[in-house]
Amino acid sequence: MLSQKNDDERSVKEINQSRILQSIKIHDSISRIELAEEIDLNPSTITRLVKKLEKFNLVREIDLGKSRGGRRPVKLGIDESTYRVIGVDVGATEVIAVLINLAGEVLHKIVLPIEYKEAKREVEISPEVIEKSIEKLLSTYSEKERRQELENILGIGVGVHGLVDRDEGLSIFAPNFGWRNINFKKKLTEKFRMKTIIDNDVRVMALGEYWFGHGQNVDNLICINAGYGIGSGIIIEGELYRGHNSLAGEFGHTNVEKDGQLCSCGDYGCLETLASGPALVKRIRREIKRGMSSKIIEMTEGELSEISGEMISAAARKDDELARRILKKAGNYLGMGIANLINIFDPELILIGGGVSRAGPYIFAPLHETVARKTMNSAPEIKKVQLGEDCGAVGAGVLVIEELFRRPETFMEEIACNKPTIQ
Repeated sequence: MLSQKNDDERSVKEINQSRILQSIKIHDSISRIELAEEIDLNPSTITRLVKKLEKFNLVREIDLGKSRGGRRPVKLGIDESTYRVIGVDVGATEVIAVLINLAGEVLHKIVLPIEYKEAKREVEISPEVIEKSIEKLLSTYSEKERRQELENILGIGVGVHGLVDRDEGLSIFAPNFGWRNINFKKKLTEKFRMKTIIDNDVRVMALGEYWFGHGQNVDNLICINAGYGIGSGIIIEGELYRGHNSLAGEFGHTNVEKDGQLCSCGDYGCLETLASGPALVKRIRREIKRGMSSKIIEMTEGELSEISGEMISAAARKDDELARRILKKAGNYLGMGIANLINIFDPELILIGGGVSRAGPYIFAPLHETVARKTMNSAPEIKKVQLGEDCGAVGAGVLVIEELFRRPETFMEEIACNKPTIQ
């Protein structure tokens, strides 16, 4: 589940603590004897390490297992009741901030709508929206409740589209937002005095599904976000793949149409210009202006600037021929791109999220047909993300949980030295 790279930075004790947490997470519950057998450690060592994890309120005794002769063993589970993590997903149409526990359960959630400026072909969003979303998330608690929650919040995870330097906490380039070189780690750490980790939005979607969604116990998967933009998060042998320059997964900027339309990245003919939400809106608006009939004209009362991806899906469900034709074409293009990913990475599972995926069979039927035709071997299972619209925000929270599981003792000692604040 967790990368074993940089093990030289951790003590043997902390590596074994991490292995214990991973085993408990995978099994849901497991006894100390079973842990000793699985991790190949002395039972007394397991007992000592577990005691430390219990002291940190990361592990607790939950029930009794089956007897192998003699007393029934006590089962251990992750303590989900004590700690919280904040996850923020900065999307094109909305920012979702959630408070989750260590089981990935959403305990509290807020949504901030985002305005799209069509004339600028970009989203009107200030970097400060992340701070505002966190403040709003906690503002619904009473003063007493807020203080209690702050004591138990382990950190903040953020998912942002575009090129991200995870180590520096830097949004290097977010083309759809017009952001360059914004250090969110520094901003959020200074304001809230919480550990902050930032990564690419689709990568955190993949993490969310891998830890708490359909991707649990699947070591090779690809998660695709098809909405305002198109991207992919890639899990290989249980590890998130970022690539040498952290550019892995920029699936939407693969070229599929020579001399095609201009993309936000500056190139022409990218998949994003053919199968993203804005691309669908642009295409159906163009067809209507050319005289094609559509129920969307009634739905918008002739105001074509009001067309949205949701309207196109709704029109398709009402047997609108134009909407169905445009969704079918987008599904074919997505299928071509996904078939390429399958032929390169050979994943066990493909997960699809984002607004375009809500078109249901009108996107998925042509997508499946194209994938089946263009993959070299039998295609893997393809389905929608399990966590729905919360996938990115929960996955952003996983950034913090993953770090906790990798370095439990060091992490908890660092938390003890920094008390969170909120104004």
